[in-house]
Amino acid sequence: MSWGTKIAVLYLSFVGLIVGLAITCFGENVELESKDYYAKELKFQDQLNAENNANALDIAIEHRVLDKAVEITLPQELLSSDLKGSVTFFRPSDSTKDKTIALNPDEKGKQLLSDPGFIKGVYRMKISISSKGKNYYKENVINL
Repeated sequence: MSWGTKIAVLYLSFVGLIVGLAITCFGENVELESKDYYAKELKFQDQLNAENNANALDIAIEHRVLDKAVEITLPQELLSSDLKGSVTFFRPSDSTKDKTIALNPDEKGKQLLSDPGFIKGVYRMKISISSKGKNYYKENVINL
């Protein structure tokens, strides 16, 4: 085999490698944390203010992890007729496993959150509450 043939084989091997890598890269599923990640980034100061409001509460927003469920306990000062809120269970490894559940606590401020779609693993629990004209936000990493 002449040196010209060897160069041609080497060149074609390199081109094949690059084409294979390009096909592999385009086949990868790359997800951002959320679909509207950049829009949320612009409102990040609102989230920081809501976190500061939650940290300023006399009694903290608490949670307790049970078997495939989470019990949320809100302080009495948040309970009002205009209370609105939700809890998002964000699964970092697979966005199809994310869950959002509306908050509807009882008169003691407790609510049990469960979903048959929960699977064992790590979730980032994001609690967003609006009560008495103020926003509150708390985030925790939990293992169900």
